[in-house]
Amino acid sequence: MNTIQLVIFDMDGLMFETGRLAYRAYLKSAEEHDFELIHDVYYYLTGKREAEIRQGMKELYGDVPVDQWRDSMNRYKEAILAEEKRVYKKPGLLDLLKELKQHTCQIALASSSSREKIATYFELEKMPPIFDIIVAGDQVKQGKPDPEIFLTACHQAKVLPKDALVLEDSFAGIAAAEKAGISAFLIEDDLTDLPTRKGRYPLSKQPILNKEALLQGVQHFTDLAEVKDFLLANQLLR
Repeated sequence: MNTIQLVIFDMDGLMFETGRLAYRAYLKSAEEHDFELIHDVYYYLTGKREAEIRQGMKELYGDVPVDQWRDSMNRYKEAILAEEKRVYKKPGLLDLLKELKQHTCQIALASSSSREKIATYFELEKMPPIFDIIVAGDQVKQGKPDPEIFLTACHQAKVLPKDALVLEDSFAGIAAAEKAGISAFLIEDDLTDLPTRKGRYPLSKQPILNKEALLQGVQHFTDLAEVKDFLLANQLLR
């Protein structure tokens, strides 16, 4: 791996504990509309933009009222956020960001969320103005697993993909990084302790993640503190 000039962060589930918030909304709405829900449904859909999520739900469940389920899911998510008024920084986030700045490494955010939602989460968590570049999902034509958002970040930073690193929690994001020719680290958002359920609307197709093929050669970490230690130990920062 080359010395890293640009680190590109995903946001939901990578920087903040929004994965748990989202899954709680998935579960509440699945109970309301009586859908089957397993963890791999969340993993299959996460990291994508709204249109791709709805399309993915139709692929998984068939000709059933998935749009009503998704609308309910979004309402529950906003209600939980309004009540708790937090999305909670992931352990090691601020220390990693500070270390990257000390090594004069550019920092980008490339999130499938809208620019407005990014601003809301940053305000809730009182994030320091440390990102050099922010590319939101509503600023690109194609969502992950298309590589456009990561290539846009590289273009704005004037850094070649081979000199960048993507940090992701989603398989859609890892696939997008691979297509962009950018090295990626997976810091998976483990939600497997949360409940699943059966339902009147079962899955008509199992979500296929292709984990083994996708993660060949991808470094896997449990948290962002481990990422910082790895970068320093292997002298990957300038």
